[in-house]
Amino acid sequence: MAMSLTDVRLMVRNISDLDTTDLPNSVLDDFVKEAFQRIIVLERRWPKYQETDTFNTVVNQRPYTIATIGDIREVISLVDTSTSGSRLTMIPYDNAEEIWLGNTDVASRPYFYALWDGQLHLYAKPDAVYAITVRAYRNPVYTWLTTITDPIDCDEWFHILLVYFVLSRVYQRQEDPDLSQMYLKSFEEGVAMARRDLMKTPSARPMLLSGGRQYPTMRRWLQTLGATLGT
Repeated sequence: MAMSLTDVRLMVRNISDLDTTDLPNSVLDDFVKEAFQRIIVLERRWPKYQETDTFNTVVNQRPYTIATIGDIREVISLVDTSTSGSRLTMIPYDNAEEIWLGNTDVASRPYFYALWDGQLHLYAKPDAVYAITVRAYRNPVYTWLTTITDPIDCDEWFHILLVYFVLSRVYQRQEDPDLSQMYLKSFEEGVAMARRDLMKTPSARPMLLSGGRQYPTMRRWLQTLGATLGT
């Protein structure tokens, strides 16, 4: 069951038998935030934060600021959903700036993209308006710290574990190392088990051998713009 900050506060106080005088909400909330952030930094691709965004390209514009597309932490894929569109292939920015240079930097349908300085860079730069769908993982939100009845923005697996971490900090403040260590161990073990389950590779996922994948976007580019680079 999803828990809010209110629920965490209540459970911590019921277990520790501490009121707001002995344990102010401001201190308790800081402990909850610390536990939350300890969990978030373990992975960049928590399933909870999957999202899909869209944007339209602008003629002759290569860079697009990621923050204007969505509150994105990590980009997974770009797909041109317009007529005759395709999935764009990510390439290193160093390679892109070496290829699309001078006379080769001709506007056309983009088949590649690179990430640099908080921006998506499309290659080639668009020669028309194309509808792009972005599959990504968003940043976590912290509004639950102020709207305290909202569910905490992490997977429900972790909600009860936040209580354990707070109790560890509470007993640390009370100079009770045994209880502090007990709750910290429960927190760490619970997070490890939840992480293993949430991040397991789906059983239906195909295995890729050393040959790797063949990308239709790469072949298409070589057959069009790429084929003319030597002329």
